[in-house]
Amino acid sequence: MVKVIKYFAAALLFSLSVSYAQESAESELKQEIAVRDSVMQVQGEACTVEKDSLRAVIEAEKAKSENWEKSYNVVKKDNETCAQMLTTSLNVNENKKEKEEEDHKAAAMMASSSFFGGIGIGLLVMWLIMR
Repeated sequence: MVKVIKYFAAALLFSLSVSYAQESAESELKQEIAVRDSVMQVQGEACTVEKDSLRAVIEAEKAKSENWEKSYNVVKKDNETCAQMLTTSLNVNENKKEKEEEDHKAAAMMASSSFFGGIGIGLLVMWLIMR
């Protein structure tokens, strides 16, 4: 009977230790899950903050890009207008220079014609006198 009690006590002790080990393992597992959840929550909050920060940076870059694009379009339009005005001015000056050259040639031709005409008349008059 004493042996039975010893076996019974040993079995009871064994079952209690197994039960305690299970409870201890469950408690430890619950603590690890709680720690993991808190770490995940902190990481999630950090990710949210980082995501919001990156979104703000992207929006700022978009605004800069739009501003640069508008500025580029304004400068491009001004440059096209200036180039067109310069081309027109060069064409006008070129036409004016060509006209001046033609007028100069015509004036030179008239002067030389007058001069040679005068010489011709003078020779004719001298020939008539000398005859």
